[in-house]
Amino acid sequence: MNILKIAHRKAFIALLAMGGAFLSGHATAADPIKIGFTGPLSGSLSLLGQGVRDGLETYIQLINAQGGVNGRKIELIAEDDAYDPTRTIAAAKKLAEQDKVVALVSPTGTPNVAAILTYTGEQKLPIIAPYAFSHTLTTPTKPYAFTTLPEVRVQANVLADYLVKKLDRKKIAVIYQNDDFGQDAVTGFEDRLKALNIPLTKLPFERGSTNFSGVVIQAKQSGADDVVFFGIPRDAALIMKEASKMGWKPNFSGHNALGDPQTFTLAGKALVEGALAVAVMEPLDSQKPQVAAFIADQKKYLPKTTPTTYSMHGYNAGKVFVEALKKVQGDPTGPKIAAAVESIKDLNTGLMGVINYSSDQHAGSQSVAFMKAKDGKWEIVTDWVKAE
Repeated sequence: MNILKIAHRKAFIALLAMGGAFLSGHATAADPIKIGFTGPLSGSLSLLGQGVRDGLETYIQLINAQGGVNGRKIELIAEDDAYDPTRTIAAAKKLAEQDKVVALVSPTGTPNVAAILTYTGEQKLPIIAPYAFSHTLTTPTKPYAFTTLPEVRVQANVLADYLVKKLDRKKIAVIYQNDDFGQDAVTGFEDRLKALNIPLTKLPFERGSTNFSGVVIQAKQSGADDVVFFGIPRDAALIMKEASKMGWKPNFSGHNALGDPQTFTLAGKALVEGALAVAVMEPLDSQKPQVAAFIADQKKYLPKTTPTTYSMHGYNAGKVFVEALKKVQGDPTGPKIAAAVESIKDLNTGLMGVINYSSDQHAGSQSVAFMKAKDGKWEIVTDWVKAE
């Protein structure tokens, strides 16, 4: 009898061990849902990467404080790629293969996201709401890539229409970052101007440049009354300062990066006054209650950080992901999440234009607004306009 009891006891212990091993290899209802982020958390663009991550983390903490989604909390794992696409690839592989994330939410940097599209597609790992603007992310449609920000080509197209049709501008020069991003923007801008029979002076500069005297002189000599800018806020500020040194005061306009509050800090509000920028998100001083809620949430959950337009994007990306996650039945997988995103219709977060997806349309928003610099702030001066 004792021998039988001992045998039964050993068998029971072995069964428990097998059960524990089984559970350790499979998700349970109590396990967090892991999502990944990659971006420049160090280096010259760290304010961008840290901002997007902080906004995303804020929204995740908010949702977790409410009990999570479908009874499970969300865990964010962030990786620094220092804006280096090769590091982005390594980070994506680590997140997918080691951390077992179910999606990459708001990965940051256009060339960086483009670098991982093939890998994430092979892994069936959704990329949701990246901080990136290239049409190559969604054209042609990629099964596992979903954007929210209007692509820079769309922004440029609508900006050209606004300058010519609404403001009656005739002589335009464009100063742009000479890489995939800038060339994409200029293509959209030039195509629209050609259709409107308006000539364009194109002046590229290399990314990382600090001397803009040459392109500014050429812009002035072209007779342009308007200078359109496609690049980062630091470069826009340097161009504005260079023009001021020459005593030249053209009308400045540009894509959404020009409308970052940093532009006032870098150039001085007097030089930026009157500039026009595309808005893809509401400005921080918007009167919309959703903007006030975002700012309050970031101050509550990450009190040592500062709300920015970058963190607003991360927060908005979290909203889109959670909206999809709520639709997923059972254990979330890449294909289930992608299908859930495709089912999102008329999502109005209050932080940007309305978001829509379908099986053949993964560019969530085609709407922009315009904002103008006034007394050191950006003010929305139009309704949200959908690109033609």
